[in-house]
Amino acid sequence: MESDPLTNNPRYIQLTKEQIQQKKQRTRRNIAWLIVALVGLTVLEVYFLNQQKASIADNINILLLFNVIIILLVLLIVMITRNLVKLYNERKSRIIGARFQTKLILAFLILALVPATLLFLVASKLFSYSIGNWFSIQVERSLQQSMEVAREYYGHMEQKSQFHARQLEKRIIQNQLYLQDRRDALQRLVETKVEEYELGGVIVYDQQGQVVVSYANQSMPQNYTNLDYADLIRESMESESTDEMRSQTKGNYLVVVLPLKQMVEGQPSIWGYILTLSKIPKSTIIKIEGIRNTFEDYKKQSFLKLPVTANYYITFILITLLIMFSAIWLGFYMARGITVPIQQLAAGTRRVAEGDLNVKVNLDTGDEIGMLVDSFNTMTDQLKTSRKTLEEAHENLQITNIELDRRRNYTETILENIGAGVISIDKKGRITTLNKAAKRLLEADDKEIVGSNYKDAFDPSFHEPIRNMIKKMNEERKENYEEQVEMIVGETHLILMANIKIMRDDRKKYLGLLLVFEDVTHLIKAQKIAAWQEVAQGIAHEIKNPLTPIQLNAQRLRKKYYEDKKSFAKVFDESIRIITEEVEGMKDLLNEFLRFSRMPTPHPKLYSIHTIIDDVSRLYSNHEKDVTINKNMDPNVNLLYIDPEQIRRVFINLFDNALDALDTNGQIEITTYLDPQTKRVKIDFSDNGVGVNPKDREKLFMPHFTTKKRGTGLGLAIVTRIINDHHGVIQVRSNEPKGTIFTLEFPDPSSTTHMGRSLKNFKSAG
Repeated sequence: MESDPLTNNPRYIQLTKEQIQQKKQRTRRNIAWLIVALVGLTVLEVYFLNQQKASIADNINILLLFNVIIILLVLLIVMITRNLVKLYNERKSRIIGARFQTKLILAFLILALVPATLLFLVASKLFSYSIGNWFSIQVERSLQQSMEVAREYYGHMEQKSQFHARQLEKRIIQNQLYLQDRRDALQRLVETKVEEYELGGVIVYDQQGQVVVSYANQSMPQNYTNLDYADLIRESMESESTDEMRSQTKGNYLVVVLPLKQMVEGQPSIWGYILTLSKIPKSTIIKIEGIRNTFEDYKKQSFLKLPVTANYYITFILITLLIMFSAIWLGFYMARGITVPIQQLAAGTRRVAEGDLNVKVNLDTGDEIGMLVDSFNTMTDQLKTSRKTLEEAHENLQITNIELDRRRNYTETILENIGAGVISIDKKGRITTLNKAAKRLLEADDKEIVGSNYKDAFDPSFHEPIRNMIKKMNEERKENYEEQVEMIVGETHLILMANIKIMRDDRKKYLGLLLVFEDVTHLIKAQKIAAWQEVAQGIAHEIKNPLTPIQLNAQRLRKKYYEDKKSFAKVFDESIRIITEEVEGMKDLLNEFLRFSRMPTPHPKLYSIHTIIDDVSRLYSNHEKDVTINKNMDPNVNLLYIDPEQIRRVFINLFDNALDALDTNGQIEITTYLDPQTKRVKIDFSDNGVGVNPKDREKLFMPHFTTKKRGTGLGLAIVTRIINDHHGVIQVRSNEPKGTIFTLEFPDPSSTTHMGRSLKNFKSAG
């Protein structure tokens, strides 16, 4: 067969009349072969059943059906094999569409065979169970046992009848009732025994077979003596007993014939025969005949167990193969309808891949393939438009990239030229950015540090401040933290103002940390010099103030000593008192200064803040000014990480300041609570005293600033120092309508680390 040059598929041609005639002859020949095969198989099966002595007439339909199914099965196998071979040859010849046909056929086969196989397995199981029930050993054994019961029933009746016949024979011989003159006694004996043994009847024959005596009950027919028992009597001459069951319209009977013997010259001699009739109920006979017929039918049908089983299995296989054939045929049919459009689409796709976006596929199928073709044509149009748009976007992107590069270079230039050091660390602890100032301050080499872990890149003196700042960020729940840190780089002692900030993207995802630090060593030194100058001036001023009265009183003593010795004693005592008071004031000033400069390091532990407040409040509860102390304690606030002695000193100082500002019958109120926004513990210490001038609030916590007539100005400075050492904050504001409120703020130890995964990741990376 020729091939189409476009699709490379076989081309169909018109058959001639001669070819059509040959095809018809071939078809008729095939049908004839099928009939011959059907007849041949049937003959073989009939012969096999004859060998097994099975009934043929009842099973001929099953055999014909079995043979037809086998022939159809063979035909389907041949057709499926032919199609598969055809598909293989097309794939081998590389005909376009053959691979698609194979996949489609395999898909249909899988979709068809999976449920068909499941159905076959389930149906086979059910059929095997049914066949097992039809031809089970239990059924056959039950039928056999039923037949044995019937035989035993007949045997029992036969033994009973033989026993009754023996008893009659014994009485007849003992009483010599066979003699001619004893016939009446024989008749009476027969009548009596028929009723006694519940027999149907008894007939006594002479040696010639003539009836001598007979008697029967009412259930026996009138002509019971005329029945032909000659065969039984003749058989009894050869056997001691003969029994036979005879059926009549009024019942069935078991017949027993027994020869009557007498002794003649010491030898036994038969002079007659005794025949007993025992009636068998007709219902029993019907049931026994039914059992016998059922057993015989079962034996006949058991020969068909194999053909029936094979017939069902072959039927299932036939259905499965029919499904396979339908799937293969449907696969061929659908593949033929898809191959041609796919070929054109494939050719168009190759041209598009080569860069030709002007290609069009002209094909109208009116189905989903047509929609695919339309989609392909739409795609080429969109690709053409997209190419133009992409070219324009590429030009714009180049311009944008140039602008971004310019901005990046500008940012990097700024970063490299600022005086502050900048270091960025990713979430794994690796350094990603290090500017020139950072390299200069930390004496680091960019090539060695960027990309390495910060613990390996920097001196260990740099690690501890970073950890401390992260810890404080945790405690204060902040995204950034600023602190002054000190470290030694090489042989240089540096004081840096460091700021650490968490970096996040637009989706708030943690990226790492940003460290910005500036060298404030010289600034701090200058500030310290200025601070000491200010302290020195304050101390000089405070010392100078008491020196004047000391000098004046010394001069007064000298003058009084020379002028008026009588009043010298009084002046001496007064001057010494004044000088002593001024010296004690100078001593107090120096002690406060020493305490401020030598503030001990706090040793925090979990301690009840309420206990400290209660203890200090108790000390001032009986003050001479009769002050009222109110406490509002939040039960959710109790334990804090604090140094109890230092915090107690804070509250003593606050109480002292409040009492100095209060008049008699003043009020002090202490309130503790947890701020829900900042998650920090706050303590409000308020009074209704004279208050603080707003202009003095900024100076209130500075050393040597005081509003008292006699004060060192170090009390609130010490309080501020203690609160800062506890990572806390102290603030002051006005109390309405009058007075002052000091707010102390501490970290809440019960809250979890606020930075969560971000700082945990950084710590694990570091």
